[in-house]
Amino acid sequence: MSALSWQAFADALAEESRCLGELGAASLEMTSALVFGPAAKIDAADRAVEARSALFLGAQKRRVAMMKNGFGDKTLRQVCGFAPASLRRNVFGSLRELRTNGIALRITVANNKALIVAGLARIAKTIVVMQKAFTEQVGTYRRRGTVPLSSGSMIVSRKA
Repeated sequence: MSALSWQAFADALAEESRCLGELGAASLEMTSALVFGPAAKIDAADRAVEARSALFLGAQKRRVAMMKNGFGDKTLRQVCGFAPASLRRNVFGSLRELRTNGIALRITVANNKALIVAGLARIAKTIVVMQKAFTEQVGTYRRRGTVPLSSGSMIVSRKA
């Protein structure tokens, strides 16, 4: 590979790393929206994640195409090892950033999935309680109010 080809590869790798970092930042915004935001904020964060994901995949495809054309089936680390001495530091720095950002993104995505699953579980529990309230008699009416069902929960003082 010529020096210009290596520079183009280093630039493509740096661009992929930058796009992955932006995708990670958008995923963190999604986490914040899932915890604190209204539905509109969650929807906007989802669109931002999708847009950043498309940019990252485009950058990754360009880098992989360059790698396949020049080195065939070698791994990214092996290809970086062939870099000229003048670019080796930049290439390995981008590789390190790419791996670090990838790990951070995996953790963030796992957290987002857990938040979504917990939210869906809360919705399911709420629906069950609402269905129960609409279909079952809540208690017996007496002159001074209703008497809760015997299986219902009660708050008891510690002194009792």
